[in-house]
Order: sequence, then C-alpha cells, then structure tokens
Amino acid sequence: MKGEINLCQVEKSYAKEIYRQIKLDILNLKIKDGDFLTLAELADKYSVSKTPVRDALGALEIQGYLKSLPRKGYLVKPVTQRNIRESFQMRFIFEKAAVNLAVKVADDLELESILQLAMKFPDGSQKGNIAEFNELNDMFHMSIIRAAHNSLLIEMSEGIMENLSRILMMDSKNLEFINEKEEHIKIAKALIARDSKKAEELITEHITHLEARVYINESIIV
Repeated sequence: MKGEINLCQVEKSYAKEIYRQIKLDILNLKIKDGDFLTLAELADKYSVSKTPVRDALGALEIQGYLKSLPRKGYLVKPVTQRNIRESFQMRFIFEKAAVNLAVKVADDLELESILQLAMKFPDGSQKGNIAEFNELNDMFHMSIIRAAHNSLLIEMSEGIMENLSRILMMDSKNLEFINEKEEHIKIAKALIARDSKKAEELITEHITHLEARVYINESIIV
C-alpha cells in the first residue's frame, strides 16, 4: 500500500511538471497552433509512463489549449478572433480597475517599483530582445494588478495575460519598441502621483495601441 501511494505521488508530480512545460512551450510558440501531440511521443520525451502525460494533457484540454481526438491524440487549438477580442475586452476591464485600486491601496514603495520596471524598457533607439521585452512587459502589468491587492483580480488577470501570450509572441516580430518605454513610464508616474483619472486614461490608450497593432497585422489573426 505504501509503495502504491508513493507511486501515485510521483506520477502526480510528473504530471504537474509535464503540464507546466507543455503549457510554457505553447505560450512561447515552441509548440505551435495546429500541432498534434500524442501520449506515446510525450511519454518517450519525458521518460515517464502515459498516465502522468494523460493527466497533464487533460488539464490543458480543460483550460482550452488542446482538443482531444479520441484514440489519436491532442490537437493544439489555434488562437481565434473571438478569443483575442474577448481577451482584450477583459484586459481593459481588469487593468482599468487595477490602476484605480492601486492608487488607493498600494504603498509608495510598490508604486516606485513599478516605475523602476518601466525604466528598464528599451526605447526607440534600441533593438532589444523580444523574449526579454515580453517578460518585462508581463512583469510590469502584473505588478500594477498585484498593487491592487485583490486576489481574485490577480488570478483572473493572469489567465487573461496567458490567453494573449501566444498572439503577442506572434506580434512581436513587428515590434519596434517605439514609444514603449515612454508609455510605461507615464503610466507609472501617474500611479505615483495617485492620479487615478490620468492612470486610467493612459492604460486605456496603451492597451488600445496594442490591440490596434495586433489587428492591423492581419496575417496573425486566425
């Protein structure tokens, strides 16, 4: 009995790690829309039995990343126009709420740290690294959301940022970093000044620019 319990715990641990790695590969486009995944191939890749792989893929299917094809495997579901539209709609709602809450409840040190992140963005004269930019951008926006001190808002916003992650990675090849640093600094300074009206105006304008750029590049819309 003890051996069975230990084996179960090991498989759960493997499933969690496999889930994390596959999800990260999907978000970073190492696994692309339309790719086909099988239990046998992944079990071989991770040197585990099919059970933890099946559990990991099942969790990713529930989250909407995969579609199960009975007796065949799993298809990576593509990002759709509806998913993009709805994700941007929710991002507008969440980040506008976050800046208003942050102005009221965040301490000075939290808001100052957001400005320090903004200062790290490349300006128009720098080429920059796309992967580093995307990581910094996620940190900046999630720092604002965390400064709102609302656990439900944080949890839901993380999901929205993940939903947009693949499309933003596709869009990154068109990113020239023009005005990126300036826009983020302005948002941070409005927060430090505790000017909720200005902060909401700037965050709305910033996300609007991003959404427009995504839709202008029609080749990445599925």
